[in-house]
Amino acid sequence: MTTWADTLHLTNRVLEAAPLLPFISGYLRRVNLPPLYRLVYYYVGAKSLFYILDVVSRSVFRNNVYLFHLSTIVTVLLLSRVYYRLIDLGAVKKLLPPAIGVFMLVAVADALFLNKLFIDINSYSQACGSTILITLSLLHILQLSRNAQLLEQQPEFFFSIAVLVYSSYSVVTYVASNIIYSAGYDKATNIRLDTLISAPDALLYAVHMGLLAWMFSFFPLSINPRQALPYWLHYSRWRQRSYKLLGNNILPGIYS
Repeated sequence: MTTWADTLHLTNRVLEAAPLLPFISGYLRRVNLPPLYRLVYYYVGAKSLFYILDVVSRSVFRNNVYLFHLSTIVTVLLLSRVYYRLIDLGAVKKLLPPAIGVFMLVAVADALFLNKLFIDINSYSQACGSTILITLSLLHILQLSRNAQLLEQQPEFFFSIAVLVYSSYSVVTYVASNIIYSAGYDKATNIRLDTLISAPDALLYAVHMGLLAWMFSFFPLSINPRQALPYWLHYSRWRQRSYKLLGNNILPGIYS
C-alpha cells in the first residue's frame, strides 16, 4: 500500500529533474543568447549534469552529499558573475569579489572540517552563498524597477525572481536536514522527516527552473521550427504523385 511518504518522495524525485526544462529551452536558443545569458545557460547545464550524477551516486555509491557541496559552489560562482555584470552599482562591483572570496573560504572549511564532504550537506556554505544571492537579486530588482519598461517585459527580471524564490528557502532545508540527521532518530524517521522538509524545497526548485525557462523564451529560437524537421518531412517536398501510362497522364482532370 502506497503511503503519503512514498507519494511525496516520488514527487520530490520527479521535481529534481526540473533543470532539464530550462536546459532544453536554452539549448534551442543557444545561438541567439546574449553572452550574459549564456552564463545562465551554463548554470542550468551544470545543474542538469548534477541531476544525472545524483541519480548515479544514489544507486552506485549510496552517497550524494558531495554533490550538494559542489552544486552550491558552482551556483554561487556563476550566478554572482551574472549579477556582477547586471548591477550597475559601483559598491557591488567593489564588494562582490571579496564576498565571493569569503564564501569560498567558508565552502572549503565546510567541506573539509565542518560538515565534511561525504558526511553532511553544506549548511554553512549554503547559508553564506544564499545570503549573497538574495542580496544581489533584491538590488537587481530594485534597479529594474527604476526602468520605464515594465518588469514582466524584461527577461532579467525573471532571472532575479527565480534566484530570490529558491535561495530564500534553500537555507531552511539545508539547516533543518542537518538538525534531523544529528538528532539521533532511527533511520525510518530520518527519511520521513527529510522527505517532508525537502518537499517545499523541491517545489520551489522546480519554480526556480520554470522561471529560468520562461526567461529563455524571450529570445528567438536558433532554428526555424519548420527547418528543425527532418528533410523528408518538409511540407515543401510534398507532391501529389502523377499516374502516367506511356508518357500520358491517365488522370488529367486531377493531376494535370
